[in-house]
Amino acid sequence: MKTNKNGIGLFRFVILTGLANLALFQKPLLNYALPVVDLSRFQGALQIGSLQIVQLCMFAFFMFLLAILSVRLMKLVAAVLFLTNAAAVYFMLSYGMELDRSMIANILNTDPREAGMLWDWGILPYLLLMGVLPAAIILITPVRKPRWYWRILFAIGAIGALAGWMFVTSTTWLWYDKHAKRLGGKVLPWSYVINTARHFNRLALENREQILLPDAVFDPVPPPRKQIVVLVIGEAARADSFGLYDYPRDTNPFTVKQGIIPLPVGQSCATNTIASTACILTHEGRAASSHTAFEPLPSYLKRQGIEIFYRTNNTGPPPVKVDHYQHVNDIADACTGADCPVRGSDATLNWRLAETLQQSDANRIFVTLHQTGSHGPAYWTKYPPEFAHFQPECKTVQVADCTAEELRNAYDNTIRYTDYLLADLIEQLGSIKDADVAMIYVSDHGQSLGEGGFYLHGAPLAIAPPQQRRIPFLVWMSDSFKQSRGLSAAAIVPAESFPHDFPFHSVMGAFGITSDIYKPQYDIFHPATAKD
Repeated sequence: MKTNKNGIGLFRFVILTGLANLALFQKPLLNYALPVVDLSRFQGALQIGSLQIVQLCMFAFFMFLLAILSVRLMKLVAAVLFLTNAAAVYFMLSYGMELDRSMIANILNTDPREAGMLWDWGILPYLLLMGVLPAAIILITPVRKPRWYWRILFAIGAIGALAGWMFVTSTTWLWYDKHAKRLGGKVLPWSYVINTARHFNRLALENREQILLPDAVFDPVPPPRKQIVVLVIGEAARADSFGLYDYPRDTNPFTVKQGIIPLPVGQSCATNTIASTACILTHEGRAASSHTAFEPLPSYLKRQGIEIFYRTNNTGPPPVKVDHYQHVNDIADACTGADCPVRGSDATLNWRLAETLQQSDANRIFVTLHQTGSHGPAYWTKYPPEFAHFQPECKTVQVADCTAEELRNAYDNTIRYTDYLLADLIEQLGSIKDADVAMIYVSDHGQSLGEGGFYLHGAPLAIAPPQQRRIPFLVWMSDSFKQSRGLSAAAIVPAESFPHDFPFHSVMGAFGITSDIYKPQYDIFHPATAKD
């Protein structure tokens, strides 16, 4: 069986490495599993014990498969997994994260600037003691390489042991099934290994050729005045922190003076940016999947001859074909005057927008502004120092180390700054001459600030707290827009509680266009959905 007499046997090495994986990286999993079992009963102890044995068998099977190709490759992969597990444990314990497919998508779509804000020196002990040290031991430990057929037999034995154990403990299956979604996001390394594969499979689906929507009909043609509609997609703005919705703090002092209309609070279709943005920008609304193949709103309107501006300070939109696509960095690079906004700030989205729209020769213009808004955990970086209205503020990404008051103050400051930017945008839009203008603001999802032990967003819908789904839905209309449609400031009341159903059809209604996919019941500007 042995090719040499030096080092530890392959079987023993794999089992010891698997046990080390269990010993070091179980806390997030056990934090969830232990409270949902009754350890005073044999069945509860069996469920917890079975959870460990299943993990060990899976780890051993994976390692033996790699060893069939190369023992050296197996050791290298094991070392990388320990390093990755160490970082994963830190973030899971610090922020209450679950590494399901949605969270993997969030991680992979977080730009370097946002990722850098997650850095804290507190991660170093995890990386060094749970990652670097075990990885070094794995790499320097000599392992005897058995003949190839023994490696195949070891792999078969591991998967056989797993199947046999699952059969013998079949009484635990219902428990696994009940808690599968939560357990799957906490088992290391499988939570990120499997869900990363699922994420890239979804990307492959997203890259399919888009399905074109039916052509639209305009009424009137041409419009009597320039028509401009602006859709602002907020980030992680929860309705529970908006003064416009009776939150006791003054987080909306700017827009309240601008005649903005708060529509009823509703639920987001998802708790992550990618899926929610797909809902907002497609005619399917909450029925849309994050990999929907239907063309999104900006692309659809461009194909109908409307001029499209897309400015973003975020990630996660579906592929769009527009006339003017600008990241905030592109806008900052083009700015040479004295009034240039702070690079990377949401203020860049507003920069000279009215001037740009006024100069356009198009008679119909659609603008999407995708904010970074209240993306955590570095809330204090989302607003200028002069907007640190609520004090004291949490100024660390280790949000669990802040008091509840400090964390809420920093988050509420982000909402207040967003309110300021919306007021600035409204003022700009109101200055455009001879134009009917409307603005819609809706957040992609909400945010948790420690309620129930949750932070940030991205929780599976089945267990997502309300703070991650309750979102604001706001609208503003110029006087000429209201007059041309016979609307009043109090006449827009959507009948349903899912705001993401409305933007696509409301924008169509604002431009006076219809097609086979237009749904007037989801048009907030349609008389049939209004009340005087």
